Amino acid sequence: MGGAVVLAITYQSGSASTSTPAAATPITGPVATNIDWEFIDRLPNTEVKTGVAPIEQPAVAESEPREYVLHAAQFLREEDAQVMQAELMLDGLPVSLSTRPRDLGGAWYRVMVGPYANEPDAQKALGLLRDRDIPAQILARPLSGVAPT
Repeated sequence: MGGAVVLAITYQSGSASTSTPAAATPITGPVATNIDWEFIDRLPNTEVKTGVAPIEQPAVAESEPREYVLHAAQFLREEDAQVMQAELMLDGLPVSLSTRPRDLGGAWYRVMVGPYANEPDAQKALGLLRDRDIPAQILARPLSGVAPT
């Protein structure tokens, strides 16, 4: 309430809308041209200790043949997975559904694209999925046909 009274008084006096900004004053004086950018030299040689051990990637034998599949999506309802499967099949992609149990009961219905014999073909399919705003990921698995986890 008090703010409204002050605003009304200021408005009536006309000082609120008729004031002009002060002219800008140029800054004069010495300009620092000799700045020491010490961090530019020290930063590349600095190592930060995090105390966390690096994650070791499991070794994969290069001679082991692999295939590539894309995990396109997973749904709680089988009908939703089937709709996506049909849409992707119309685009000419090899699509399958897999079912995985959920920790809370029920199942996840996964939409898988592939398999592909090599990674470049899988990358090409990944590009098609991303063009459709489907954030898929590529999974490499042994040719034994074991489903990815």
